[in-house]
Amino acid sequence: MMKQLRKLLVRTLGFERYIRLVSRVYLRLVEAGWGRQKYPELFFLEQLVKPGFVCIDIGANLGYYSVALSRLVGPQGQVLAVEPIPDFQAIWQDNVRLSGYQNLTLLPYALGGEQKTVQMGTPERDGLLHHGMTKVAASNPQEHYARTYEVPMRVPDELFRNLPRLDFVKCDVEGFEYEVFRHMQGTLRRFQPLIQTELNGLENRRAVANLLAGLGYKPFILSERFELVPCTEAQLSSAVTADFYFQPVSPAPAPELR
Repeated sequence: MMKQLRKLLVRTLGFERYIRLVSRVYLRLVEAGWGRQKYPELFFLEQLVKPGFVCIDIGANLGYYSVALSRLVGPQGQVLAVEPIPDFQAIWQDNVRLSGYQNLTLLPYALGGEQKTVQMGTPERDGLLHHGMTKVAASNPQEHYARTYEVPMRVPDELFRNLPRLDFVKCDVEGFEYEVFRHMQGTLRRFQPLIQTELNGLENRRAVANLLAGLGYKPFILSERFELVPCTEAQLSSAVTADFYFQPVSPAPAPELR
């Protein structure tokens, strides 16, 4: 029933107007406290992010995390939102005004290992466009993309090289996380921020966990009791998509000299 309603709304309003409407309604509901059980990670930010923090929202999409982070860091904090898709950037701009703070900066790039133009795509499944699954097309060439975009890519260590502080990183880039973190090691080593990331794909998840372990991080998950608990080997090996938290538990080792 809900799927048919979504298809009807998309046909009636068009894709952009539909996601603009849905995102605005969602943000209003979250502001009123709805969704704590369905989206616990979003509400758990209250336990992690403090006033004055500097945060990076990688894969900002329509601004759900950006709005929450902006409110939590307050006027003395800063949120850098990385979102390469122009249509999503416009909706992000409208949605973040709800935060009431002038502490957000939009970085209109994909992140990866080169400074170049890359193709990203919004997949279509069962007749529906899934804007939240928009990804670098090369990361999953088997996917059917109903919309594609040519966007600029930047290397994260270069993009963030002038940051004076970094406390929290949220990263959700639909299976491209390893490539992002692989080219962000200098920034992570320098600040050792808390990291929250959704890791699609077992190979990608393993690669990220191993990379971050080499930087002094250990993985955690959010328990049903709303607490961070150490991630088990079985959870790391599960095919189920989930958010993982990586906390620094030891100083990052110095990079090897070549």
